Amino acid sequence: MNEIPTPRPILRPFRETDYDDLYEFLSQLRDDEFEGYPGIMYDNGRRHLDERVGSESYYAMELRSSGKVIGNIDCGRRDFEARELGYIVNKDDQRRGYALEALSAVMGQAFRSGAHRLYAQCDPRNTASWKLLEAAGLRREAHFRRNLYFRKDGTGAPVWKGTYVYAILEHEPIPVPLFPHDQQQETEVLRHEARD
Repeated sequence: MNEIPTPRPILRPFRETDYDDLYEFLSQLRDDEFEGYPGIMYDNGRRHLDERVGSESYYAMELRSSGKVIGNIDCGRRDFEARELGYIVNKDDQRRGYALEALSAVMGQAFRSGAHRLYAQCDPRNTASWKLLEAAGLRREAHFRRNLYFRKDGTGAPVWKGTYVYAILEHEPIPVPLFPHDQQQETEVLRHEARD
């Protein structure tokens, strides 16, 4: 896996020294309704780092300005030259455009390395997630209703969730975030591109 530089985050392989930063953003999801890490504690969370160190799919999202790892982008290989995208950003660093910047860079790298289709899945109630995917140029392809569950309620019944599936093909354009980051300007440009 090669490092992918962007103006603000550097996307690079995970290192053993990233554990404190990784634990910080994963532990924020301990009871998250969209992507949970139930039971994660500092002592038992190291297995999540073990999954990432040496992985060909997980990119650590390190801020150039501080050296802190604020999240990760997952770009896992799937059948038929597809890659599945996933992302987590530290809640203290959300809504600053880091995820769009990083996701766009990883998508470009995936297509340059031969991917035909990139896709991502998210909970329909997770508006921030599907808006990020739309801003990155992916289109909603499916809405599966009550198709999976990650936990059960107090009676043992599944807590069903729905899924949106978003995708982009190799010949479709990826919107490029503006730098230096200007949220107002970036939003206007993305809306303009969406109308074209």
